[in-house]
Amino acid sequence: MTRVLIVDDSPSVLRILQFVFESAQYAVTTATDGAEGLQKIGEQLPDVVVTDSIMPGMDGFAFVRKLKEQPDTRAIPVIMLTSEEPTESLSPDSAPHAFVKKSADFAPLLNKVSEALAAR
Repeated sequence: MTRVLIVDDSPSVLRILQFVFESAQYAVTTATDGAEGLQKIGEQLPDVVVTDSIMPGMDGFAFVRKLKEQPDTRAIPVIMLTSEEPTESLSPDSAPHAFVKKSADFAPLLNKVSEALAAR
């Protein structure tokens, strides 16, 4: 079963995304911030990560940078949930695989995750 790690500081968003991904037959692990996300990755590597862009402490971009610094985690695709896509270009060391705008329609998110997994 494909493993997804969801990192978001909102408990309600975590519950909804966990339900969405479990309904799509993913094994789900959740974390409430970037530091906990890194800890969970240390316990078991996910196949893909879905993270919020704005979180207290370590935001999504710093989280992506940390993943890309480590040989064991740099190839894990990261899909970043955003209110708005960044207008400025990001350096390769902090850019996720893809951005998905937050929405009540989860099909675009599931599609981006499938595309990222297929491209591995």
